[in-house]
Amino acid sequence: MTLALPVPPVLDELPTWLQPRIPDLFSPLKTPCRLCCIMQKGGTSKTTTTVCLACELALMGFKVRIWDLDPQEGSATSWMPPQTGVSGTPRNLLHMFKGEASPDEVTYPTAVPNLSIVPSYTSLKQAEVDSEIVGVEQGVAWGIENSTETFDVEIADCGPSLGKLTVAGMIACPELIIPLKASGLDMRSMTSLNRTIELTKRVQPKLNRRAVLLAEVLKTNLTRAMFDLMCRDFPEALVMGVRSSTAAREAPLPHILKPLHEYAPEATVRLDYQFLGAALVERRTA
Repeated sequence: MTLALPVPPVLDELPTWLQPRIPDLFSPLKTPCRLCCIMQKGGTSKTTTTVCLACELALMGFKVRIWDLDPQEGSATSWMPPQTGVSGTPRNLLHMFKGEASPDEVTYPTAVPNLSIVPSYTSLKQAEVDSEIVGVEQGVAWGIENSTETFDVEIADCGPSLGKLTVAGMIACPELIIPLKASGLDMRSMTSLNRTIELTKRVQPKLNRRAVLLAEVLKTNLTRAMFDLMCRDFPEALVMGVRSSTAAREAPLPHILKPLHEYAPEATVRLDYQFLGAALVERRTA
């Protein structure tokens, strides 16, 4: 493997074995493109990756929309709440799935310029269990295709399960970003995820493991072993570490609730997400 992109000086300070590894034939995606952040296990930095990557892409000038497919507290909606100008819970992804709102009616701006969100709340769990809500697996793809507003980058943030909502994210956004941590449990969860990916290819043959991220990396023997294993098992994907950051964990706290680039603009971890954004999405030429 060789690097297809220049490594920023601060990333270059990492040990050689932890440098971003990009396949020779890897190239950034042209816009419009669709990304899906997915991992079966909870606590692997899916939402952190989604929000921080989306913010950095928006700061690069791309028009970005997050689809929040995680029906639990602490999802992307909690960190990037929709700017509606009214009180109360707005119409959201569940309303679109139920045919009660259009994609445009559930797309809202956030506090970050160029970044919009389709929010969800705990009520979204209905989409998994209510037999009267049909077509959930195709719902996000339908929403993207039937939006009057166009976006350069669509990012689906999936929950820690492999049900209808996660499948909906993969069908709509086939370029997969898979964050995991250096633990045996995460690797075991990857086995289930790979099985679901292969099954979902029956209806979405374009599924592609675009990036695999080792989140909150520490310079340990376990981290090195996991990183080498990821490079071996995902030869087609960008493989990189995302450094541990207290600021990234603090930014979504209710009494702070700021995007990372506002809360800690000099945080080293921002360079990781900036590099990831540049690697994944091709910059426009003048």
